Amino acid sequence: MSWIPKKPTTASAFVPSATAAAPAALTLAKPRLQGFSLEMPVVMSVRRLPAPVYGTLMEVNANGARIRSLVLMERGTEVEFDLSLAGNAPITVNGRVEGRRNASSGARFEYLLSFETMAEPQVDALARAVGDLDRRAAATRSIQRSLDAIPTTDRERRGSYRALTAFPVHFRREGDEWNEGKVGDISATGIRLTCAELIAIGTVLDMRLTLPASVLDVYPEETAVLDISQGVPRRVGGRADMRRPFEEMRLRGRVVTRFQPVREREVYGVAFIEIDGYQREEIARFTHAVQLSKIRSK
Repeated sequence: MSWIPKKPTTASAFVPSATAAAPAALTLAKPRLQGFSLEMPVVMSVRRLPAPVYGTLMEVNANGARIRSLVLMERGTEVEFDLSLAGNAPITVNGRVEGRRNASSGARFEYLLSFETMAEPQVDALARAVGDLDRRAAATRSIQRSLDAIPTTDRERRGSYRALTAFPVHFRREGDEWNEGKVGDISATGIRLTCAELIAIGTVLDMRLTLPASVLDVYPEETAVLDISQGVPRRVGGRADMRRPFEEMRLRGRVVTRFQPVREREVYGVAFIEIDGYQREEIARFTHAVQLSKIRSK
C-alpha cells in the first residue's frame, strides 16, 4: 500500500504504515479511535525538526492518540510531548506517526499516533489518567441530570450564570513562583481575579483553586434505591451526592480584561483556555448552589 495515494478511494480514511499494523484499539477503519475525546493544545518535539510543532490533541488512550496539526509529518516520525490530564502530574508521551489524512477543517492534517515505544510506567500512568477522565465524564452526566431535576427560574439561568463570591486562588506565569489572589466571581468560562501583581493583557496563567463547599447544603442529601430481590443489595437508582466537597482544580487561563483597581489591588478578567468537562460541571454545581441560596433567601 502506498503512503498517501494520489487518488485515495476514501478521502477520510487514514493511510496506515506499511510496516506495522495499528493496535486493535486504534483501528484505522473507524473515524475515531476508542479513546477519550477532548480538544487540548499540545507542543510536540519532532525528531529532525529544529522547532517545536504545535497541534491539537483530539483523542487519546493508553495505546495512541489522534492529533491535528498544520505541519506535515511522514509515517514513522517520532514525536514527544508532555500531557497533563484530569489534574494528574504531566506525563511525557512518546509516539510514532502511524497514519495521516487531510483534515476536514481547520488544521491541514490529522495524525494517528501509536505509543508502542513508550515505557511501561508511562503507559500505566497514561491509562490511569484516561481512566480518571472516563470516571469524571460518567460523574458529569449524573451531576447534570441532578442539576436539571432541581427547579430554577427563567430569569436566573444556569447556563451562563456568574456567581459573585470570594475565595483564594493561586496563580503564576509560566516559570514564575506561585502568587495568591482572590476570585471575585466565577462561571464556566472564567474568573474575575483580584491580586497585587501587574499582569499584561494576553498573559497565560496557571491556576489552582478549590471551590467553597459551604454553599452545598442547599442541595438535597444523596439517596440510593436498592434492589434486594436477588438476596444481595444492588443499587439501581437514586440521587447523586451533590454535597460532596470540591477537589482542587488545576486550570489555565488567559488575561483578557483589566478593570479599575479596587482598594489598591488589580482586578482582571481571566478566560479559561484549558478546562475539562468535569471541571466545568463542578463549577456549574457551585454556581447553581449560589443561585439556589439567593433564591431561597428572598
